[in-house]
Amino acid sequence: MSDEAPPERRRMVRPPSGGTAAGRGLGQKLKTADKRSLSSQQWIKRQLADPYSERARAEGWRSRAAFKLSEIDDRLGLIRKGSRVIDLGAAPGGWTEVALKRGAAAVAGVDLLPIVPIPGAVLIEADFTAPGVDQQLIDALGGPPDLVLSDMAHNTIGHRKTDHMKIIALIEIA
Repeated sequence: MSDEAPPERRRMVRPPSGGTAAGRGLGQKLKTADKRSLSSQQWIKRQLADPYSERARAEGWRSRAAFKLSEIDDRLGLIRKGSRVIDLGAAPGGWTEVALKRGAAAVAGVDLLPIVPIPGAVLIEADFTAPGVDQQLIDALGGPPDLVLSDMAHNTIGHRKTDHMKIIALIEIA
């Protein structure tokens, strides 16, 4: 045996950062993964790792879609102060929040899904194609809308042509 001391181990100057959930490396583990389908698990993991979803959570928006409408409005100036706005397919309410924040005087939203109330907006849980819902929206605004927003999508079936036709049909009805 040698009397020499073992060479000193090199230490890292700084520990690895690993990034954030939106960056590389970390991600988040699903606590209820065993109760969900594989496709549902993958969707949730993408949402947790998405930088826009993370930013929306940090800034208090209901969804990442708020950034989509904000970008559109920055370019086109659609939402005018004092305007009346209808939001078709409003759940979870991100576009409704943006419209109110940007100065819309009245916002009425409709969706098949329930929407947590938003101060300053009238939210209706209904199919927008059902008889009378159009008049309910106009009445909630106090007159005809100045702008109709829609971020609707039907439940896809996986057949591209059929899904495309259903999306086009929703656009035409809107």
